[in-house]
Amino acid sequence: MLLIGARYRERLANPMEHLGIQVCWIPDDPMLDSRLAGHADLRIFAAKKQAVVGLGAYPHIVNILTNMGYAIKAVIPQGATYPADAGLCICDTGSVVFYNPKTAVPQALALTDSHKAAVAQGYTRCAVCVVTERSVITADHGIVQAVSDLHLDIDVLEITPGYIKLDGFNYGFIGGASFKPDTNTIVFTGTLNGHPDKTKILSFLAKHSVKPIFLTEEPIFDIGGAVTLN
Repeated sequence: MLLIGARYRERLANPMEHLGIQVCWIPDDPMLDSRLAGHADLRIFAAKKQAVVGLGAYPHIVNILTNMGYAIKAVIPQGATYPADAGLCICDTGSVVFYNPKTAVPQALALTDSHKAAVAQGYTRCAVCVVTERSVITADHGIVQAVSDLHLDIDVLEITPGYIKLDGFNYGFIGGASFKPDTNTIVFTGTLNGHPDKTKILSFLAKHSVKPIFLTEEPIFDIGGAVTLN
């Protein structure tokens, strides 16, 4: 089960259904910037059948989580501007958690035993496309540098910033424009045809035996990713 913002349902529901991917479309959060109110990666952090959610998730998303057997460990207030909207936007690859210690809420960090790697990027889940537990794609040079400085066992592909649409902003992020429905597949919201690093991205995915799927014929666009519930 994936949680994805309902504002993207019209564009993505048919291809998701065709792929047999089960989605629960979640309503916008009125506490967030209206441009980002549908972004799941700002609103929920879930791991090991536990979750921390933003206050705007009540009651609809909390009911979904509890019905799926998740324990709600904390409900946090959020705001419409950074950093008040970034407390749950934490990237857990399964082996490493990328987080900004100035923004990430401790209740969420406590849900995972993965190695913690502090970075300057507050929107880490948006900024990082998780390919496997030990391979990622990002346009954030600070995250690339942290992998090197901290000697993390992570293969990282650094790509050119931009070329990903996010309505209301100059550009979006590759982590917010992709998600993994299973271990061997990665789904992109649109094509990489307009991205200068298309060949590098596809080669990187092939290197790690992960198959790309492109949901639409549109250029890739940021939806705030998806939260996976197991």
